[in-house]
Amino acid sequence: MKTYKQCLSCFERQVADVCAMSQLGAAESEAILDVVRGKIETFSLDCPPIRMAIEIHDLIRTESGIADPYAKIKKISNEVCSDCSVLWEDRVSISKNPLETAVKIAIAGNIIDCGAYGLRKVSRSDLVNVVQDVLLRPLEGDDVKSFQDLVNNAKSILYIGDNAGEVFFDKPLLNLLPVEKVIYAVRGGPVLNDATIEDARIAGIDDICRLIDTGDNAPGVLLERCSDEFTSIFKNSDLVISKGQGNYESLSEMSDKTIVFLTKVKCEIIAEDIGFQLNSNVIKISRSISRPSDSLLHHKQIIQAMLQRRSCTRDEISSSTGIQLNEVLKHLRNLEQAGQVRFEYLNGIAYYRGTPNVEYEHANV
Repeated sequence: MKTYKQCLSCFERQVADVCAMSQLGAAESEAILDVVRGKIETFSLDCPPIRMAIEIHDLIRTESGIADPYAKIKKISNEVCSDCSVLWEDRVSISKNPLETAVKIAIAGNIIDCGAYGLRKVSRSDLVNVVQDVLLRPLEGDDVKSFQDLVNNAKSILYIGDNAGEVFFDKPLLNLLPVEKVIYAVRGGPVLNDATIEDARIAGIDDICRLIDTGDNAPGVLLERCSDEFTSIFKNSDLVISKGQGNYESLSEMSDKTIVFLTKVKCEIIAEDIGFQLNSNVIKISRSISRPSDSLLHHKQIIQAMLQRRSCTRDEISSSTGIQLNEVLKHLRNLEQAGQVRFEYLNGIAYYRGTPNVEYEHANV
């Protein structure tokens, strides 16, 4: 998904949060904010928010000299969620529909998000109330039976986690999956309050299934930045389970992979993009639409459809669609020669966009 102007104020707020947590003085905080504001002015809104987030949080770490500004908040989240985790297991064990209950609990954990909510500490009572609220509400989007069918038919499942503490909420669902087929992935380095290997181990994920990281500290998944191990596992997985908004932002346009998005809708921008109201608890299934018999034509249609919506670099097209970079380049050359796409350079990087008023055969995206 692209970035909206409303996203920019979120980035500034995250900078202010880090300065407050780091107990920096007013002058130092304002200096860091000035650097980030200058960086924000150079961004194209056609880029997905996660790309801006990477650069901004790299700047924050460099300017503040603090490698993991959210370390203390993550520690508190892990402790509080650990204290509550047995309650979630009990809820599932007495449920008439254990899978639906486990899915709801996993989504409830998505409330622990410093990116969306800021420096919001959660207590045990907060978490109990949130879970109770989510359990009483219907899920929005696709039905749990469809999810169960995908799980049953999958030979390999990649579960991409989101935030520290929230990982505890994923355990009841993981325990209902065929764990011998499941790999659980977290971030490859600190960013916001996103979970890393250390946080997942604290939650005991490695006692349930295989645990890996993305090899990258982006607050989402950009395959061109990820490790070879993660990229290979992602591309070869029959089913991907994606937790949270950051993963949704980076994977929502990937058409050649079956992905189940589990998230709480925490801002109006995501609400508009995902198609559900603010505070909805969403299970959204994005099915792979690859057709081996005409995959080249289909990939061309996917790229055309994507470039009609927004400008993208060649790497963004490859990362968002799962199409190999060399194939993306071939399609771009052919589309450019046919006058169906154009490109322009921004800060030395080529951004491609579909030519207005050009008709093409729509892919089912």
